[in-house]
Amino acid sequence: MNAIALRTVDCHIWWADPQDHPINDLVGVLNVTELRRAAAYKREQDRLRFVTAAWLLRTAAGAQLDISPEKVPVERRCPNCDKPHGKPHVVTDDGLHVSISHSGNRVAVALTTAGAVGVDVEQVPTAPVSELVGCALSRNEQEVLKTLPERHQQAGFARMWVCKEAVLKATGHGLRISPHKVEVSGPLEEPALLGWPLDIPPHTVQLRNIYPGDGYAGAVAVLGDDQPIRVSEWDATALRPLSSLAAAPLAA
Repeated sequence: MNAIALRTVDCHIWWADPQDHPINDLVGVLNVTELRRAAAYKREQDRLRFVTAAWLLRTAAGAQLDISPEKVPVERRCPNCDKPHGKPHVVTDDGLHVSISHSGNRVAVALTTAGAVGVDVEQVPTAPVSELVGCALSRNEQEVLKTLPERHQQAGFARMWVCKEAVLKATGHGLRISPHKVEVSGPLEEPALLGWPLDIPPHTVQLRNIYPGDGYAGAVAVLGDDQPIRVSEWDATALRPLSSLAAAPLAA
């Protein structure tokens, strides 16, 4: 068993900075569908984020499954159109659940066997968030945000937003459910799902803060409350090369 093998209650978050991973070093593990999608991006920074996320997902999952990254069976089928841009799934019998997110110079991949997982990372807005609040936050959440000093409202908004995205990514719905219908705890409280229009009881969704670094907000959600999950965060440099897996967690 390698030093970073998942246990039942574990959720591992792998972090990468696209600037640290030259694209030509990563594309070798991608499949044809992923390469075509990467080539379709018009902006180089978007292409690099996608390739980094695809490489990180395959490499981290491969380390967990003890197979080479290019052999990890990843599907991204969209439930609406069957095109390969939906939530990623690793199609094995090992019960491995995965999620990816990227924003700015941060790419995150979550892995767990505890249940369906969603991860989200976002850059904290630098402009006022007044135009976003009405469509993204419930009335209660808007009132909570107003209690913060104006200089902290962008960060407060980002902390609530990543929680909403994480829980909707865990279910696979994404933004097909309007975010203002998903209510979460305030930015100064421990993250929690308070209400949403799904039949899944909110208390069975485990939400945790994660730590992308200054200027970012992050959260991970796992469906299922059988056992409290334990989140640890890891740096992708531990996966290069794949055979060098001795690593220490960034945070736990």
